[in-house]
Amino acid sequence: MSSERPVVIAGGGTGGHVFPGLAVAEEMRRRLPERPVVWIGAVGGVEERIVPESGIPLTLLPLAGVARRGLLRGFSAGWLAAAATMRLLVRFARVRPAITIGVGGFASGPAVLAALLLGVPTLLLEQNAIPGRTNRALSPFTGAIAVSFAGSDGLLRGHGVVTGNPVRRSIAAIVPRDRDRLRTLLSFGGSRGAHAINEAWIGALPRLADLQLTITVQTGEQDRERVAEAAARAGGDAEVLSFLDDMPERLAAADLVVARAGATTVAELTAGGVPSILVPYPFAADDHQRANARVLADAGAALVIDPDELDAGRLAAAVRTLAEAPAQLNRMARAAASLGRPDAAARVADLAERLMEGAR
Repeated sequence: MSSERPVVIAGGGTGGHVFPGLAVAEEMRRRLPERPVVWIGAVGGVEERIVPESGIPLTLLPLAGVARRGLLRGFSAGWLAAAATMRLLVRFARVRPAITIGVGGFASGPAVLAALLLGVPTLLLEQNAIPGRTNRALSPFTGAIAVSFAGSDGLLRGHGVVTGNPVRRSIAAIVPRDRDRLRTLLSFGGSRGAHAINEAWIGALPRLADLQLTITVQTGEQDRERVAEAAARAGGDAEVLSFLDDMPERLAAADLVVARAGATTVAELTAGGVPSILVPYPFAADDHQRANARVLADAGAALVIDPDELDAGRLAAAVRTLAEAPAQLNRMARAAASLGRPDAAARVADLAERLMEGAR
């Protein structure tokens, strides 16, 4: 194989797509330092900020989603996707990739389609328990689809391979541990925060002040001031931040996490063996966050609060239940660790190398 043919990572939009892709890119660069890794993303996605920090060359394309859009906007999004596919066909014909890895998001479809049309090996990542529509549609044609959850592979016409969802090496390095009691609680809702969870914390913080917990709530920018004011009134040891740039350290220190049930969140919680209270995002495509949360709940690794039932009292009661039952907290931690696949990036890289060598 020519060392000049690049590994192409395509997709993004949210951290749930970008961070698994970065984990795979990190592993491929470690294994094949002579082979360039490049990234294709969409204008306005979080990859625009995060990928350059890793030193990976980034190409941004004007793209938009088609879900929940009107006819005119849907047509516009389709036109942008078609134009992006043509642009990538020209690029890939000129510099043929060794493999194209689609990680989900707006740029994934055009890049994988262009690769398929040129006979370039392709690999898709499916982070969620219920595969997305694009991956389901492409599954008969792509080389393989790396899935996070056992059972998801059966929905992909024979091309699904259970690898786990890749996490960054700094997350994979977290050593699961026992917890003798609840001391440190971490709550986060993604880069923009989770408004419903933030609202619940405003009323829940005063109800938990007597537990003397060290609580960190990541709110996003919009709700930070209101939650910080509630924390100050509650008088407990609470830190309110708009964004977390030290997630590996925060996860390693947390005795309990409160979060949405996105695929990357679930992968990081299980890799680190961290018990959780999950509040699935109710408007996720195909309701996949509820399915993700159910996997952890069924294993005993998480408590799940239905988003329709979330309020301050329900959140405070769930936290208090675990604060008063350290044995249950420990069982949840062990169950989470049993689901973890800290070697998922290596498994995906193995699959990519086999496809690059011509194995199907």
